[in-house]
Amino acid sequence: MAFWAKGDDAGESRSKREAGDAVARFRRPITGRALVLGAVVVILVVMLAAPLHRFITARSNLRQAEQQRVSDQRQVQQLTQQSNQLDDPDYIEAQARSRLQYAMPGETVYTVLRPGDKPAVNGDEAKSSRATKVPGDTWNQRLWGSAEAAGGS
Repeated sequence: MAFWAKGDDAGESRSKREAGDAVARFRRPITGRALVLGAVVVILVVMLAAPLHRFITARSNLRQAEQQRVSDQRQVQQLTQQSNQLDDPDYIEAQARSRLQYAMPGETVYTVLRPGDKPAVNGDEAKSSRATKVPGDTWNQRLWGSAEAAGGS
């Protein structure tokens, strides 16, 4: 068995040497052409990086400008429609009635209150719109008396 063991060890070392020689034979050194080609590729990448970045940025800006143009166009259409509506006297009348609660002469306006709602104006608490005489002889006494009267109400 020792004879076979020696033979196996010798065979293994020989096969390792042969495998190493095969790898060494297939490994090619870098040639001058490969170096020049690599240098050209690196130079092209460096030279084209900035223009490519500008191109991509310009395309992005172009897309944003197109989206802004479409949005502005929609807004112009809406404003044109609103302008046309504001030229219509019927629309103005409808808006005055709904927003400002205006009524035409001779019409009676009714306000419907839901249970629990408080009226906007109470008849009992409504104040007179008449001017009140404030006591005082000089203008500053009347001004001070007016301020006191307003604060006391």
